[in-house]
This record gives sequence, structure tokens and C-alpha cells, in this order.
Amino acid sequence: MKSIKNYILGSIAILYAFFLLAFVKDIGEAVAASVKVCLEVMIPSLYAFMVISGFIVSSGLYAVLGKPFGAISRYVFKIPEEYFSVFIIGSIGGYPVGAKLLAELYKENKIERGTAETMLSYCYLAGPAFICSIAGVKLFASVKIGLIIFASAFCANIILGFAKGIGKAVPPRSENNIKLDISMECFIDSIASGAKGMFSICAVIVFFSSIICILDKLNIIKYLAGILSKFTYLSYSDSVASIRSFIEISNITLLTERDLKLVPLAASLLSFGGICVTIQTKGFVSGILSTKCFYFSRIIASIISYFLCKIFIIIFNADAVYTSAEFYVYRQNSPIPSVFLLIMTILLLLNISIAKRKNL
Repeated sequence: MKSIKNYILGSIAILYAFFLLAFVKDIGEAVAASVKVCLEVMIPSLYAFMVISGFIVSSGLYAVLGKPFGAISRYVFKIPEEYFSVFIIGSIGGYPVGAKLLAELYKENKIERGTAETMLSYCYLAGPAFICSIAGVKLFASVKIGLIIFASAFCANIILGFAKGIGKAVPPRSENNIKLDISMECFIDSIASGAKGMFSICAVIVFFSSIICILDKLNIIKYLAGILSKFTYLSYSDSVASIRSFIEISNITLLTERDLKLVPLAASLLSFGGICVTIQTKGFVSGILSTKCFYFSRIIASIISYFLCKIFIIIFNADAVYTSAEFYVYRQNSPIPSVFLLIMTILLLLNISIAKRKNL
């Protein structure tokens, strides 16, 4: 069985190399475009969070940040309160940040394997900055719609976390003394680790751009899009964009029809994150944590996000906002990341102060 698998993989690799030569010009253009996406979208929205997430683990701050959410952590998610910060950061920092945090916690023997693998299923989201700027503003010309999409995916993760905790005992309150290591050496190490993680993410995105280009040239995506548009409400162009987004999520910007009925679809795709992002997540935990439940959980979360988004559109009267919106040029600079960083900084300072008073 293993020899057959190796034969198939070897054949695919040879075939891929052949297509690289056959479509060299088109693949070169696709790779160049993906590098631009990395420089203009992925690095600005992810790199800072990659650095701070590593620093939070190595310094011990993860245990402090989860304290204010102790009741939710213990009684809803059924996880120790010090781990709830992983859920928060994984939800606002970008898709692979939660996986990176959990992998580092496990490597440093700060979390049990089973708990880390369970949390991996729901500590995964694009983050409000990415969703509001890409899906909300650029696609639907409304920050409110972007927030509805984020809320749908975020609540789906909460439901998933609650479901994962059913039947488990409520963990006791943490009695461990918090020892923080907020040193310059720790911070510099986090910068290097963040840069390494960011390079890995961009490398996967660039690689997948070549895969998508080959599928385009072979008319495979066009064929699948024809089938999808035939059996759904999607137009042919939006079917192409949906399939490309399912492979690599930044392609969600290719959706052409600015129709409110596409908002739940965008929520579902962003909740799943695309094959490219799930592979990135696998890369961060490979050989450390199992991802068997992760893939199934993300499919369930994407379905929940779709229906939650439909409900939120009605509750928050998004139709009125959308119909009155005027489309405008998308700007890369967004205040949302700064707002979230400010909130986290305030939380951090408050909890450090509490921890110091306890030590005194």
C-alpha cells in the first residue's frame, strides 16, 4: 500500500514539473501576482500577530490573558482558563496563529496533547481585520457586512468549542503562580520565530498559485464551475471564484456579483479558510499534533457559519445597509488591527498589574 502511495505521489510530482515547463509564462505571472498578495495583504495582516503570539507563549503571558474569561473557558469550553487566550488570539490574529500557539505550548509542555488537538478545531479564523477589509469593504462596500461575516464565523467556532466540551468535567481553577519572562531576548526570539512562520505561510500561498494556474490552463476549474453554476444560484464567474477560493482563500476577492445572497457564501468560505490555509495549519503542527478532527470540524464550522450569516443578515437589517452603500476604492490601511492591538495591550497591562499585586 505504501509503495503504491509513493508511486502515485512520484507520478504527480513528475506531472507537475512537466506542467511547470509547459505553462511557464502563465505560472510566472500567477506566482508574481501571489507574491503581491503576500506583500500587500498577508504580511500586513498576519506578521505582527505571528510575533506577538510567539511572545505571549514564551513569556508566559498566555496564562495571564485568559484570566478575565475564566468562567467562559471552564464552563462553556471546558478548558483551563489559561488557554482561553489562545482562542482569542487565534480568532483575531489570522488563520494559522492559533495552530502556532498550540504547537508552541505543546512543545514547551504547557498543554496536554488531547486538549491542544481539541482546541485546534476552533482556534482558527481569518481575523476581523482581514475579513472586514477584504470581504466587507472590497466585496460588499460595507464594514457592517464584514463584521456580520466575522461574527458568523466567530460564533460558529464558539458553538464548535461548546460542542467539543459536552460531557467533559469542568476543569478546576488554576492555582499556578504566574512567572513572566518579559525580556528583550524573549521578544527578539519571537520576532525571528514570527518571520520564519510568515515565510512558511507565503511560500505555501505562492506554491498554490502555480497549482491553480495549472488547473486553469487544463480547464478543470472551468469545468467544475460549469457544474456548480448549473446546480446552484451562482453565476459562472462566481462559481469560478468560489472554487478558486476553496483552494486559496485570497481568491474570494474575485467574486463579481455584489449581491447580498453571496454574503453567507463568503462567510462559509472564510470560515473554512481554503485548502491552502489548512495545509499551512498542518505544517505548523506536523509531527506534533494530530489534525484528523481538525478537517472535519472546519467543514462543520463552515456550514454553521453559512446559516448563522443568513440569520444575522435578517437580525441586523444588513439589506438596508447594503442597498444604500456606495462602492469605493479599497484601501490597504485599516484602523481595525490597531484597535484590537490597543484592546489587547490594555488587557495585558491590567492583568500584569493584578499578577504583580498577587506576588507582593
